[in-house]
Amino acid sequence: MRKFLQVVGIAALAILVAAPAMAIDFQMRGSYRVRLYSADAYGTETATVATSPFVKSTPNARNQADIRFRPWFIARDDKGNLESGVRFEIGDINFGSAGGGGTGTDGINVETKWAYIDFQLPFGLPARLRGGLQGFYLPKGMILDDDAGGLRLYGKSGMVGYEAFWFVVNDIVNGGTQAVGGTLVGPANDDIDVYGAKVDLALGPAFNPYVYGVYRHGSVVQAVNIGTTPNTASSDGYWLGAGATGKLGMVVYDIDVVYGYDEPHLADGVGAAAKRRGWQMDGGVEFPIGPAAIGLRGTYASGDNAATATTNEDLPSLRNTPGTGSMGSYTPKGVQVFWNSNGSAYWRGGYASTAGNIWGIGGYVQYYPVKALLTRIAYFYAGASKSNTNFFTGKATYGQEINLLGEYTIWTGMKVWGFAGVFLVPSKGRAPGAEVDLKDAVVFSTGVQHDF
Repeated sequence: MRKFLQVVGIAALAILVAAPAMAIDFQMRGSYRVRLYSADAYGTETATVATSPFVKSTPNARNQADIRFRPWFIARDDKGNLESGVRFEIGDINFGSAGGGGTGTDGINVETKWAYIDFQLPFGLPARLRGGLQGFYLPKGMILDDDAGGLRLYGKSGMVGYEAFWFVVNDIVNGGTQAVGGTLVGPANDDIDVYGAKVDLALGPAFNPYVYGVYRHGSVVQAVNIGTTPNTASSDGYWLGAGATGKLGMVVYDIDVVYGYDEPHLADGVGAAAKRRGWQMDGGVEFPIGPAAIGLRGTYASGDNAATATTNEDLPSLRNTPGTGSMGSYTPKGVQVFWNSNGSAYWRGGYASTAGNIWGIGGYVQYYPVKALLTRIAYFYAGASKSNTNFFTGKATYGQEINLLGEYTIWTGMKVWGFAGVFLVPSKGRAPGAEVDLKDAVVFSTGVQHDF
């Protein structure tokens, strides 16, 4: 990565030296959020009776407040040819639980989210290059919506938009270990490279399609053990996606399909791991009725039926440890209690963190009594696309979510909200050899957010 960024830096410096004197415009942007919530069944599903947040005997009620502050500083020349930026984050800090100090405010770390340089390519080429720490995103966050260090080439020519990118995944914190004076076991932090490209067409209001692909290249794990088992999570993976957005009359629609294939690398004679190959489809429509709007959503993600030990049919995650966590932020619109991801703004729990073995259908009605006030009621039914392997074993239904939202804009970019939601699960879950009593997830949340 260092060599790539050196090339970017040298190119940008050459442009600056060759260019005439210019004016520099400094901007500050960002967001600030204060959030308070009370929840029962707090946390992500663990698939274990002893720790699942939905098992009645698990004590996991949560009452807390937190903050998130993300300032973004930008320097840009007056012609828009060159831009540099840095973005920080203080968050998500729970009140009273930060390190040090009687009131829990000392020792709060400031994270560097972005630090990049972005410039127009010379010779009239219709593209820009951004290098450094930055955000990478693909439609709906179904595969990717995260920060990383790398390069991104992007631009538009006529109706065709295009981008290509490369970034590095830090894998040393996910299994790579090193004894003192010994050889690294597991991948080093520069051994997992992710490459991607996307092309979209702006054909008109009714139909705007796009296609994209991602390739993740992982290192082969060493066969020599130094006090630990080699990390078998390193793998090569491939993802393909296609979708479209548009407006037909008053109806706005979107549809996306993604497919992923992930094949782990194994040290000779060490362990075994399943290949992952799965897919997901997501789509919806929204249409206005006076000051109100009605939306309908549907999603389907393939699931594994545990028929073989060598193949898993869940949609693989782009994260370097296949199938655990996600580098995306996918959350169906209107769903906030069931889905646990970056897209859930009102609390930090939920059943699902990745789209695997899930199908769901739902809808929402939103209404503006006055221009500054949004009110919404939403419903979502979630089921298993294949037989379950957690404490819901044998249940075709995960549950149903119902939620209410009120959001009021005080000033431009500043809003307050009140939210209440419940995720209703079956009363009984079947664990191996026994049944367990389950409880519903209940969330109440309020807060203020300022985007500037």
